[in-house]
Amino acid sequence: MGKIIFTILVIFLSKSVKSQEDQALIGRGNELYKKQQFEKAAEEYTKASDINAKNSTAGYNLGNALYKSKKTEAAEKAYAAAAKNAKAAAPKSKALYNKGVSLTRQNKLVESIQAYKETLRLNPVDEQARENLQKALNELKKQPPQQQPKQDKKKQNNQQNKKQPEPQNNSKLNKKQVEQMLNALRQDEKKLQQNIQKKNSTGSSNGKDW
Repeated sequence: MGKIIFTILVIFLSKSVKSQEDQALIGRGNELYKKQQFEKAAEEYTKASDINAKNSTAGYNLGNALYKSKKTEAAEKAYAAAAKNAKAAAPKSKALYNKGVSLTRQNKLVESIQAYKETLRLNPVDEQARENLQKALNELKKQPPQQQPKQDKKKQNNQQNKKQPEPQNNSKLNKKQVEQMLNALRQDEKKLQQNIQKKNSTGSSNGKDW
């Protein structure tokens, strides 16, 4: 339902000794990644993150290495951290897009939809994010509403008396909610197309090189 952006982010030199340490680890991780030694690369990126937890480059590259190692849930968390720590819109949108793909792979459609929407807010010309958002909404629409198990009247009365809210299932929406999300997406179509035209006129790119 989507492809991960496997671009390895480059690093920049800094005067800080601590920063030089985590950058050196990222550099070693990048070399291992290029050799397709993804688990070893992930170890180096993790070490860099341990030194500097706010290093979005380490988090993003760690997500790629984990995803390549088929550790999708761990990759999702790494992308989320990278998106949170990224200061610029471009790396933030890439991390959010990859997070969305990781969530889709885990069939966490509601969460993936949110990630794609956040990606498009940062980068309206991201066609892959738009396509994945539409696919995720359509897939969610196909799923039957979750049915609660039958309970006897005594248990139902006890639950009502306690007045405790039931936990929400984050991976399910009812049909009406899905329709509302689809309608909202269609309503944004014209605005997004206008943004695409503006972005294209400046020659911008979504950066999805494989």
